[in-house]
Amino acid sequence: MTDVFHNPAGEFVDGSAVQRDVLLAFEYSHNEEDWVFPLADALAGVTAEEAAWIPDPADSESRSIWRIVLHITVWTENIVERMSQRTRGERPGRPAEGAWPNLPPALDEAAWEQDKQRLWEAVASMRAHIAETTVIAMLDQGDVGYSQLADLLCRFAHNAYHIGQITKLRDWYVKETTVR
Repeated sequence: MTDVFHNPAGEFVDGSAVQRDVLLAFEYSHNEEDWVFPLADALAGVTAEEAAWIPDPADSESRSIWRIVLHITVWTENIVERMSQRTRGERPGRPAEGAWPNLPPALDEAAWEQDKQRLWEAVASMRAHIAETTVIAMLDQGDVGYSQLADLLCRFAHNAYHIGQITKLRDWYVKETTVR
């Protein structure tokens, strides 16, 4: 999809180059091992037991890998919905399940696989939406005061931050559960 337009200063903007750069930023915040550990690598081999482990059950702010995965998932699903809402002229909303969804009742491998699959689908949907959305639409601020692009870039940083948390929790889990 090619967008060619002039910015407010009257300068030529190659929308396809901007879109390519947004997709590159997506890849580097989710899939490329550079300054962020790839999401797939961060979750590779994590069992349901490890995913449900909480470092300090007495601390209400302590999160498990599983809760972080659900958190990334709902906010990634939400960014796609927010972009669609903007296209329809609606005000962007928050995740219907809340920012930190509860864990499923059964903390077994089947439920863990289902929640990881939901995450992969959300990430793929976000990438597809970026590829299908014109740069002009991404830059439109509508009536919310910031663009879809700003929303996306915030989500990239958000997800990268939580991928880092997952890797640290994995290290902590190994230290805490390894017999000395």
